[in-house]
Amino acid sequence: MSDTNKQIFGYFIHPNVQVDVIHSRIININSVVAEGGKGIITLRTTMMRLLSYLLEHANGEIILNDEILLNVWDKHELSSSTQRLWQVMQALKQRLNVVGIPDDFIIRVETKGFFIREGVVTPLYYKSY
Repeated sequence: MSDTNKQIFGYFIHPNVQVDVIHSRIININSVVAEGGKGIITLRTTMMRLLSYLLEHANGEIILNDEILLNVWDKHELSSSTQRLWQVMQALKQRLNVVGIPDDFIIRVETKGFFIREGVVTPLYYKSY
């Protein structure tokens, strides 16, 4: 499949969590099967945009605060601040915890930004026509 036909659908976070960017939801596949539909959460637009940006750039390097603020808030004509980033990040981590993603999945690097360990995120694509 050529890169021009590939569109991001979401991400797979090992071992069993799928992030569905299109529908703004996160699914713990094991919980959905074992608990009869539980294990699905929906995120608000900005929170999903934040998570998507982090996952897209999860290459084992620090994602700088200024870069996150620009791409998640400023480019969408929203007011950004480090306080707002911190608040949304804390809420996001709580939501991720509900579907079984541990607190240390997103690591804060003091005064610089955030870090996601390399090798735990796999992008999922679909073919567009």
